[in-house]
Amino acid sequence: MLNKEFEKKYDGVIRSIAIAEGGKDMSVGSDMLKYEIRVHAGRVTRQDTYQGIPEDFDWQQATEDLDSITD
Repeated sequence: MLNKEFEKKYDGVIRSIAIAEGGKDMSVGSDMLKYEIRVHAGRVTRQDTYQGIPEDFDWQQATEDLDSITD
């Protein structure tokens, strides 16, 4: 999966994070989502918490998608 495909797939979540975090840029929202995915996968220690991620977010699928980014 290309990074732009990841961002397209998770566009709604990225927008939600960007808005919830005070109107951040979409690229910042994308980085925030990727960070949250890594935290939930146990790959990094939580240092920040970002709002706007849906309660029913599929963390396992998102981790697989993030791992598949090739660019």
